[in-house]
Amino acid sequence: MNLFNDGESENEMEGVVRAAQAGDRDAFLKAFESVQQALYRAACVIMENQQDAYDATQETALIAYRCLPHLRQPCYFKTWITRIMINKCRAMLRERKKVVLQADMNSWSVSLQERSADELGVLEAVNSLSFPYRTVVVLRYLEGYSQKEIARILNLPLGTVKSRINGALKKLRERLRLQGVFEIREGGEFLGL
Repeated sequence: MNLFNDGESENEMEGVVRAAQAGDRDAFLKAFESVQQALYRAACVIMENQQDAYDATQETALIAYRCLPHLRQPCYFKTWITRIMINKCRAMLRERKKVVLQADMNSWSVSLQERSADELGVLEAVNSLSFPYRTVVVLRYLEGYSQKEIARILNLPLGTVKSRINGALKKLRERLRLQGVFEIREGGEFLGL
């Protein structure tokens, strides 16, 4: 998995992470900047508002910088730092003690006027999921991680990840069907109205 958008190779990324582990702050910044937007997007969905997502992303950077020497395999930097971000989000939600299920649509970089009613319905349905289900949906469908990568990030058995994804999709299908956003064909396929 290439972490840089500008075509740098996996070996170069691994070298950057190794340099960061050796104390090179610029190397850490380069490595972090390569994953920062993906972390922030995922945090926006999990935390449901921009400020909490920004805080979670910044605290993730601090924790990762402090713990980077303990990363055994630099090739897993993105997976490792994503796990830190999810754990930070979980801790922040626990501190909040009350998870607001209403989506804060301002957390999306695209304005509401540019989103269709169907997209807003899907976002609302995803945000209505409990933390474990919402997390796997965000990682799988928003960030594009494989089920094996999600299992590694969340430190869960692969079967648990598959079960959560299936459970989340079942809940989403039902919620979206009730909203009239999608009908469901035989075989569980979504069919937009």
